[in-house]
Amino acid sequence: MKTAILGAPGCVGKALIQELLADSGNIITASFRTEKEIPEGLTHERLVWKKVNLMDPASADAFLGGSESLIYLIHSLGAKNFEQLDVQLAHAAGEAAQRSNIMKIIYLGGIVPPGRDASPHLTSRMETGKVLASHGIPVGEVRASILLDACSMSFRIVYQLAKRLPVMITPKWLNSVCAPIALTDAASCITALLKKEIRGHEIFEIGSDVVRYRDLLSLCGKAIHGFENIIIAVPFFPVSISARWIQLITGVPNSVGVALAEGLRTNTAPALNRFREVTGRDPVPLERILKKLAIEMGSFHGKG
Repeated sequence: MKTAILGAPGCVGKALIQELLADSGNIITASFRTEKEIPEGLTHERLVWKKVNLMDPASADAFLGGSESLIYLIHSLGAKNFEQLDVQLAHAAGEAAQRSNIMKIIYLGGIVPPGRDASPHLTSRMETGKVLASHGIPVGEVRASILLDACSMSFRIVYQLAKRLPVMITPKWLNSVCAPIALTDAASCITALLKKEIRGHEIFEIGSDVVRYRDLLSLCGKAIHGFENIIIAVPFFPVSISARWIQLITGVPNSVGVALAEGLRTNTAPALNRFREVTGRDPVPLERILKKLAIEMGSFHGKG
């Protein structure tokens, strides 16, 4: 199976490449924009790193040529005009995929709350999926909440807050629910979909245990310290203040903090969790993932 990955140097891309290489039937073309993006040590005889500029049709066609499937991982969060840029890049990818006779696109997006409650960040993820599907190629859109891994920006925020603030004052809207999932589980789901038939634009929501965001912070603290963090919720806590607080504690840029904080105000748990349907197994339980990550990041002091 010949698969192209756009957005390959990122956190999810690296996990996916390792997952795909574990199966000897996969040949991978992975994108990069500059040489310094290529992860050190991630080389293999069945992996080719190829420079691509999606806004240049000739470059995009050269990148996709010979591939059967495309995994789309590009997201412009942090760019000033990320919503417009996401749409432009998705259109460019869809057009190139059509010209290159790509048979299937697998896209990793985010779980979108019902109604009109979605943040600009989550709305952009949803629009990207629609744009990719508008080019007549079957699209399997995997929608996930927080990805749990040491390289995940969302998890690093949770981890740093839980580690540095055993007692914290938080916005009341952290009572919203989410369904975090291990990055390796998300990668397994995407890999499994490469071998399944996709009809039209099909949505696959996935997640592990459903918890409140404040509970995720507390459970992460339990894995780090051996006891749950004390969370004091207050009713008035503007997103702008939350983003500055995140930047101060974690170092995440304010623009990214604003986008992520807005997403925390809404529920991002699957309406229908399709993980077992796709992979044939259950995802790793939340507390087990958090304990594993605390050990990997050198902060585990929990018991049991």
